[in-house]
Amino acid sequence: MISRLKTLSTSLAIFGFLSAAAVAQEFGYVGDNHSWSLTCNTSGYVLKSEYPVTRFFEAGAASSVTREKETLYLGRSCDASSTTMGEGKWCWANGGFFAEFESHRVSFPRQEPICPGGGDVSLACGC
Repeated sequence: MISRLKTLSTSLAIFGFLSAAAVAQEFGYVGDNHSWSLTCNTSGYVLKSEYPVTRFFEAGAASSVTREKETLYLGRSCDASSTTMGEGKWCWANGGFFAEFESHRVSFPRQEPICPGGGDVSLACGC
């Protein structure tokens, strides 16, 4: 009986560890309290929100709200582009990295953009 309990206990511990590892890999980055996945291409980093992001754009009587999955492009020349926020710039420092646009800033505190499989795009975009 004790042997079975040890086996069951070990199995549950392994299952719990593997489950936690699977959950931890569902997203790679957190910015603006949203989950983001990161990939790389020849132009730079590409961050995609895992879920729709709601943003308010102030413009007086013409203000608007968007709610959609976003894509951030962080280029080799420190340029940034967003599907909802337009053009901007990005940089990184020891405290993390961020993309800054005319009306919004998306921060990724205490994180560093690293290409899956190695081959970082650019560390020249220091703040």
